[in-house]
Amino acid sequence: METMIVTGAGSGIGLGLARKLLAENYRVLAWDIAPGDLAGVNDDNLAFHQLDVRDADALAEAAAEAAGWGDRIAGLSTCAAIYRTAPFLEIAEDDWDDHLNINLKGTLLACQAVLPAMLEQGSGSIVMFSSLIARRGAMNSAAYAATKGGVLGLCRALALDHARAGIRANVVSPGIADTAMPRRVMAEADLFAKGDDIPLGRIGMPEDMVEAASFLLSDDASFVTGQDIRVNGGAGLF
Repeated sequence: METMIVTGAGSGIGLGLARKLLAENYRVLAWDIAPGDLAGVNDDNLAFHQLDVRDADALAEAAAEAAGWGDRIAGLSTCAAIYRTAPFLEIAEDDWDDHLNINLKGTLLACQAVLPAMLEQGSGSIVMFSSLIARRGAMNSAAYAATKGGVLGLCRALALDHARAGIRANVVSPGIADTAMPRRVMAEADLFAKGDDIPLGRIGMPEDMVEAASFLLSDDASFVTGQDIRVNGGAGLF
């Protein structure tokens, strides 16, 4: 059985991706600071590790355990992230550091933990998550935009560094979607009203992002690497 690893699997897109991968008969190793809604998933192929993506030692230990199962580690998806809003001049240094350490450094550390096993087996797919905000910006979102922009550069560099070793790395960049992050900073009516400005006429759903990530993780995307797949309903086309 092949193993897929998902960070931030306790909620949102990470949770949806973990569920889809289980349905596709992968063993899923879920990494998050708390199980969240994943606690309600009853599947013998699910293994949860409570850890913080800022903790390199914990990530390395969890990756070593996965490699010890003897299964091929087919993929890693780095969904763990935070989003806190603040006007530019009011961004607290602690908030800036949290965005940097979770969204960008946490992605780096998760990749560094899993890559050795992928290199040893000569294959693997990594899917990182950026955001439409990385390219367009957004009001009161400088810390988030900066770190998600960093994810784009990190992915391209990783893809080039390890392509000849059989490793693929790609990014999914969601537009506005019905997940916990935007719901923390806006009312439901305001969230869904954003769909009026999107060419396809609605905001995204977690399933939209999950399908894109699932494709990139699979062998169906065997000739796709270093790409940014923008799942945003056409936002930004005009």
